[in-house]
Parts: sequence; C-alpha cells; structure tokens
Amino acid sequence: MLKNNLYETQWKNYFRYLISRNISKYSSTAFYVYFMWEIIYHYHSLFLVSLVPAFSLLGYFIIVLPEGHLMDKYNRFKLFIIINIFLIIIYSVLTINKSLLIIYIVDFFSSLISWVMYDNFHAITKEIVNKNDMNKAISIDQSVSGISELSGIVSGGIFIFINYSYFVSFLIIISIIGLLLSLKYNVKGMYKRNNNASFKHVFIIIKKIYPFLIFSLILNGIFVSIDVFSSGLIYIIMKASPIYYTLFIAGFPVGIILGGILSVNKNVKKINDSMKIVGIYIFLLGILFILIAINRIPIMDFVYSFSMGFTVILINIKLMSMVLNGIPNSITGRFNSVTTLFSAGSSPLMAVVFGFLSGFIYFPYLIAAVGIITILMSFMINNIIKGFKNNMEKINDLYPELKDENITN
Repeated sequence: MLKNNLYETQWKNYFRYLISRNISKYSSTAFYVYFMWEIIYHYHSLFLVSLVPAFSLLGYFIIVLPEGHLMDKYNRFKLFIIINIFLIIIYSVLTINKSLLIIYIVDFFSSLISWVMYDNFHAITKEIVNKNDMNKAISIDQSVSGISELSGIVSGGIFIFINYSYFVSFLIIISIIGLLLSLKYNVKGMYKRNNNASFKHVFIIIKKIYPFLIFSLILNGIFVSIDVFSSGLIYIIMKASPIYYTLFIAGFPVGIILGGILSVNKNVKKINDSMKIVGIYIFLLGILFILIAINRIPIMDFVYSFSMGFTVILINIKLMSMVLNGIPNSITGRFNSVTTLFSAGSSPLMAVVFGFLSGFIYFPYLIAAVGIITILMSFMINNIIKGFKNNMEKINDLYPELKDENITN
C-alpha cells in the first residue's frame, strides 16, 4: 500500500513539473513568434530578426556548464522554483518599454532560463520516475512539448493583432502559474546522489559512448535541412500558396503530438519493445526525406512532414528513455547540459552548411542526399545502441560510486 501511494505521488509530482516546464516552453515560443514579427514590421531587417534565435542559443552556451553542476550538487526541486521566479522577473522587464535593446535582453535571459528549466526537468524526471516507467514519461513529455509549441505559435500570432501590454501581462500571468505548480512541499527523489561525482565522470562516459553522441548530433542536425529549404520547396519549386508552407511546418509537431499519444497504446508499446525497431524508423525517415525532395504536390509535403514527426517521436522515446535510465542520477544534470549543448549547436551549424551548399547544388538534391545518409545511418544504429549499453555496464563496474541507489529500499 505504501509503495502504491509513493508511486501515485511521484506521478502527480511528475505532471506538475511537466506542465510548469511546458508553460515556459509555450511562453518562449509565443515570445519568438510575436517579437520576430514586431522586429520585421518596425525595422524591416532580417538580420535584426535573426538575432532573436542567436541570442537564445548564446545564453545557453554561457550557462551550460555551471547549470549542470548546480543541478547535481543542489536540490533540483528548489532550483526549479528559483528558475520560475527569475522568469517572472525577466518578463516583467518588458513593462518598461519595447525597445530593441529590451527585447534582446529579455530574449537572452528568458531563453537561458527556458534551457536551464529543460535540463532541470529531465534531471528531475530521472530522480522521481521509476526506470520501468521511463518510456511512458518520455512519451508524455514529447506529446505535451509538441502541444505547447503549437499553442505558443498560435498564441504569438494572435497577440500580434492585440495590444502589446496585454501580451506582456499574459506572459507574466502564465509564468506565475508555472511557479505555483512548482511550489511543492515534500518532493523526494527516488535515488541517492553521490556528491563526489564531477565533470570528470561525465567526460569519461562521453568518451565511452561518443559514437552514440555523434550519431545523435548528426541526426538532430540534418533535420534543420527541412527548416532551411521548406519555404524554397513551396515557393520556388512548387510556386504554391504560403498556406502550404504553414501546413508543411505544422505537420511535424502535429505528428509528434499524435505519435506521443499513440505510443502509450498497448499494441504500439509491444511493437516498440525491441530496440531493433529504431533502425527501421530511421530507415523510414530516410525514405521520407527522399520523397520530400522529389515531391511536386504541395499538400503531400504536409503528409510527409506529419509522418516524419510521428516517426521521430517514436525514436526519441526509445533513445531518451535509454539514456535517462543509463546515466547515473549523480551526474544527470551535468551530462544533460553537455550533450544538449552539442545537439543544440548542431542545428545552427548545419543550417549554415546547408545554406552554403545550396549556392552550388540544387537544394532538392541536398534533401535527397540527407535521405540517403539517413538510410545509411539506419544500418549502424543497432550496433551503436549495443555499444552504449555495454559501455554503461562497464562504467557501473569501474565506478560503483555512481551507481543509482534507491532511497526507498
């Protein structure tokens, strides 16, 4: 009975932190949509618009190592509360005025806070969710994340037509709601943490599992090709209406939402039980890239984009749950911060690469090449996953002090 009560309590805690974290994601997405339009409308400069995502990544690059250390050394639940308080303060700065300087300052700090909250949430997930339930937790996380992103896009677009002060008030109010959800009493982790763990242990693990990390970096990076070339495919190649561009972009998160919801279905869970299914999913992604490259029917790009989102969520659930279960709780924060830095950094890097290559190569050929590379990667993933698991077992043997020890035992 005591075990059942603990199980129920931990899931309630998980959902509170999940909603609070996604309120942050929702508000930051609405912020980007609203202010990128405001900047292009008032200043007519794509360069000034491009500084919004640039500042958002810059903040994370600066804070990445210290935040990982804080998560592993101090109480993650209290840190979550402090992060939410800072977010309210930062959005309150927008009440001063809406000068370009203020927008960039708020962008820098709010995105920094959002990144830290993202890493801290996954560290908390590791701490309060049973290993057997990690797939379920990740699938719920991915679905809710897709919903919050779509909602943020819609809300930001709607507020463009509404008074500026209402938008700022809205950001502050929903951030206060996020704070209230994180104000929980008596939240306890399921695993003990070794305070002697350090970044040395993180880099030892990274050295052992670098093929998996490189694979993840490449897989994350190649998806930016769709972001870079989507408008060109619709406008230049198909000469179609902007509504098809919107559908193309929206298809991916819609696929993620539906895939996340269906992933908890018993029949889908049976199919996903084996890690070998990941290779099949990645192979299908490669085929979808090639279909997008050769397609000349605008509405079909929505279908392919939706299918990609649906497939990606199933891959993410398997790989993220494997990583969260495999990485010791004592270094989860530091490990997440370092690896997220690589995955986050791969997108702007690959965007520049694809943009440069498009000056020399017909860009549908580049998308087809991405598809071929993805298909080749699908034949390697099973060995990479096997290597990850074997190396994590060796690390647990070599460094028993890092091994997760259940507090409830």
